[in-house]
Amino acid sequence: MRFLINCSNLKAGGGLQVADSICCQLYRFPSHYFIVVLSSFLETTEKRMGKSDNIEVFSYNIPNSYHSIVKGRDTFMDNLVESHKIDAVLTIFGPSRWCPLVPHLSGFALPQLVIPESPFFQRMGYKERIKWFFWRAIRKWSLKRSASSFWTESNYISNRLKKTLKTENVYTVTNYYNQIFDQPESWNKGRVLKPFDGTTCLSISSPSAHKNFGIIPDIVRFLRQIRPDLKVRFVLTFECHQDKIPNDVKDNIVFLGKVDVSECPHLYQQADIMFMPTLLECFSATYPEAMRMGIPIVTTDLEFAHDLCGNAACYYSPVDAKAAAEAIIHVATDKDYAKKLVDSGYNQLKKYDNYEQRAEKLISLLENIC
Repeated sequence: MRFLINCSNLKAGGGLQVADSICCQLYRFPSHYFIVVLSSFLETTEKRMGKSDNIEVFSYNIPNSYHSIVKGRDTFMDNLVESHKIDAVLTIFGPSRWCPLVPHLSGFALPQLVIPESPFFQRMGYKERIKWFFWRAIRKWSLKRSASSFWTESNYISNRLKKTLKTENVYTVTNYYNQIFDQPESWNKGRVLKPFDGTTCLSISSPSAHKNFGIIPDIVRFLRQIRPDLKVRFVLTFECHQDKIPNDVKDNIVFLGKVDVSECPHLYQQADIMFMPTLLECFSATYPEAMRMGIPIVTTDLEFAHDLCGNAACYYSPVDAKAAAEAIIHVATDKDYAKKLVDSGYNQLKKYDNYEQRAEKLISLLENIC
């Protein structure tokens, strides 16, 4: 069969890591032919994919145009489907904006659509809630229009999406860490953190509002009040203008800017805690990444986090900076407890589909929807 793997709409976040991992597994399916469309934000993925007789790669960023958003058409993508006689399309994560004229399996990673009770929304004002009401309505319409089958990364999200879209055509294929974590020879160790005599909390993530990284300055202040002898720094993988950082916490926050997936393993090696203050998530690859690298996790006490981490994380009340500070202190100062979290993480990994199983399940789903 001939499949089109659509990554043309991906720009940031964990979707890039998932796309990279899946595309680098396609060579394992020589009985199929793949047309892979990568956005410019995945330019390093083509190099990692290598050369294979059954894979053809195109670079394309699908535009936010009237033609694609309203009519669901895109000339470049439509031509690929027609000229290469595509049997089915896999969009890594939708909405794709484009509506293929062949069976279409779309990934789902919009927790805002299925977890309306999140503290992320509860903290909003009236006008913001109205905005998000329309945002959800538009995304829901766009998803249902562009695809008839969907896959999510946890049973928890699959069950909620079935109710939201009123369809049973929702399948679970979990996320995992990228296979590069198992290939030390491919790790990029050029990003070396400055020496620090204290605890390093690493967050590998985009700065989306629902990640709630704005809580960090208050966490720093509570850490100083509760344990002034404990030095803690937060290392974040995005940019931030210096004038937006309060002067009293500038020395405690390090902004690395965007990092490539090949740089992530070495960053974990230089960290003591993986800190994820997120309020909304379908899946966060930073959870299995930290488990794989033997780093204890501190994250929010929310249902999706428990579903993904089990006993492998120290949880704190989601919007309580003091509770977050106390959780970090607990993990940083109680080595036995930190080891218990790490050991639980190794066991939790066994519950996920690994990167090979994920690719196999997705290809099987494509075969079935044909």
